Amino acid sequence: MASKAARKAIYLQKLHNHLKDNNKHLVIVSADNLCVNQIQAIRQGLRPHSSVVMGKNSSMRRSLEIHAPSAGKPAFVGAIPHINGKVGLILTDCDPEEVSETVAGYKLQPLVCSSMDIGMCSLWQWLLGFHMSLLSK
Repeated sequence: MASKAARKAIYLQKLHNHLKDNNKHLVIVSADNLCVNQIQAIRQGLRPHSSVVMGKNSSMRRSLEIHAPSAGKPAFVGAIPHINGKVGLILTDCDPEEVSETVAGYKLQPLVCSSMDIGMCSLWQWLLGFHMSLLSK
């Protein structure tokens, strides 16, 4: 298993390679409440002309700050303040509107709740049902 520093270096190099490619545009997309299969489907659909990069926000910010100017894309540095929350970067050479329409074309069903939420929902339903049965007597 690689050390933490080695994994970070590999990630920075991977994002640097994506920045060096002929990608003219950067699209920041939100990935809140999406499961891995949905993100993978989007990644596969965009693969011929775009690359989707997910990762820790601090690593993405640091890599953009360091590698974007050296890759000849200093305008990408302006996207750094917008990288917060669960987001992904789509580096593309196509029109950003076309990429947005492609991503919007997927039937994305948000991840409704976690197992704890389901447990709490069933508990509340049970309590409500019990309370309603007491009221009806």
